[in-house]
Amino acid sequence: MKYIKYIKDVSFLIVIVYLLTVVNDNVNLIEQLRFENEQNKENLYQTNLVIEAMQKIWKDNLVITS
Repeated sequence: MKYIKYIKDVSFLIVIVYLLTVVNDNVNLIEQLRFENEQNKENLYQTNLVIEAMQKIWKDNLVITS
């Protein structure tokens, strides 16, 4: 009976350690995704500024040529 208890405890410990590593990996992945999300927001903002400037130039050129 003692062996069964020890096997149960060891298997429980192994499962806990495995779950902790999985949680740690998931937390790291979430942090990476947050960082990439912020980069994408910044890229979209900069792209929007460029498109806005281009549209203004095109509008000015259309007004001049008309």
